[in-house]
Amino acid sequence: MRVALLHDGGSDEWSAADVAAVLANIQEIEEILKAAGHTTEAVPVYLADLNWLDRCQKADLIFNLCEGINGHARFEDYVVAALELTRVPFTGCRSWPITICHRKHVANTLLQEAGLPVPAFALVHEPVVPKGLRLPVIVKPAMEDASVGIDEGSVCYTEDALLERLAKLTATWEDVLVQEYVPGREFNVGFVGTTVLPISEIDFAGLGEGKPPIVTYAAKWTAGSDYDLHTIPVCPAKVDEATAEMLVSVAERTWRALAKCEGYGRVDLRLDADGMPWVIELNPDPDLSSDAGLARMGQAFGWDYSALVLQVAEEALERGRVALAEGALAGRVTS
Repeated sequence: MRVALLHDGGSDEWSAADVAAVLANIQEIEEILKAAGHTTEAVPVYLADLNWLDRCQKADLIFNLCEGINGHARFEDYVVAALELTRVPFTGCRSWPITICHRKHVANTLLQEAGLPVPAFALVHEPVVPKGLRLPVIVKPAMEDASVGIDEGSVCYTEDALLERLAKLTATWEDVLVQEYVPGREFNVGFVGTTVLPISEIDFAGLGEGKPPIVTYAAKWTAGSDYDLHTIPVCPAKVDEATAEMLVSVAERTWRALAKCEGYGRVDLRLDADGMPWVIELNPDPDLSSDAGLARMGQAFGWDYSALVLQVAEEALERGRVALAEGALAGRVTS
């Protein structure tokens, strides 16, 4: 089978470290696919060149690792929408959930309409305190991912702090989300298709005094920072059976509502003081590196990294087979 490994091609603006980070994941997945007997080709995506799309159309499977173009996450939506036009099976979520989840206020609205527990929120465009929200709140860009724009000042406990934070963020981002902050334990539930992976919890013990227990940009991308050292994933999470069932139930409903249980993803939740779960967000196509959260959950499930990668590929191929069969059936019905 011919597999195209799609990735952000970057630009001259990228540092050597940026390039290495992208290529490292490509190479480890490429080795797994080759060991399974497949032919692979790394296909970089560039903004003003559609050659990548022609190359993808010649593949039997597209392993989509493209999280944007030149580091801009907003272009990920367009890449996946273009992949849908090729009619070649591709890994990960479809364009609709990726587009929706890049607009946190839209995703939250849809989840609320589906009856899921989402903390109250408001979309803000200027430094004005939104009405109807209870302090504390967390403030973040509404159309970014990977914790961009989130740091230790993101949780605001007073209106003055909120106004100061909004002034800072609205100077950079047009759309800013203000959402009631849920103190408590933070959990992740991962999915590959309809398979639920073991629950993971973020351990914030040891975080510096005065720093809110949240997953900041530094926690993900600044090695050696206080947030990096003290946001430790624990998988499987140490929770009682009733709590685990409740977390999984809410996460599954979220996954189904936004992604129709297709592709792979991660639902982030928090438990409040009363043991009530709240949906923070759905992350479609989260980091698939061997040292990332989904791989950790897969290992706890019994899949080593190779098995996880091959399961992601098989899920995409199965969706392709179903779509082909449904198309053939529709053709017979209309003929």
